[in-house]
Amino acid sequence: MGEWLAATIRRLLEEKYGGNVPGVRRISADIKAVCDGQTISHGHIHNILSGEADNLTDRTRALLAKFFGKPLTAFHPPRDEDENENETVQALAARFATLDARQVAAIKQAIEIVTRDK
Repeated sequence: MGEWLAATIRRLLEEKYGGNVPGVRRISADIKAVCDGQTISHGHIHNILSGEADNLTDRTRALLAKFFGKPLTAFHPPRDEDENENETVQALAARFATLDARQVAAIKQAIEIVTRDK
């Protein structure tokens, strides 16, 4: 994710600053100004831009989203569709495992209703 994230943030900075991207200390100060006093350290911004940051915390992702005016999903790397589908199936299976027999029966009935004509 490091290289993808670095390229994404560099592109967004180019767009935001019109090609005249300031240093990491100024970027950190600008984030603070936009994000109600919360910021990302200039060291972490450096790590993000150099590709050394392999992941983001939810807090950092939220600050970047607010700063750039983008949805949180803009700071998640694109995923392989097969991987997404498998994760969706696994998440549903985990949720279904917590349901009682009556709830499972209701879900089965609902699936039959929506797939009847397909």
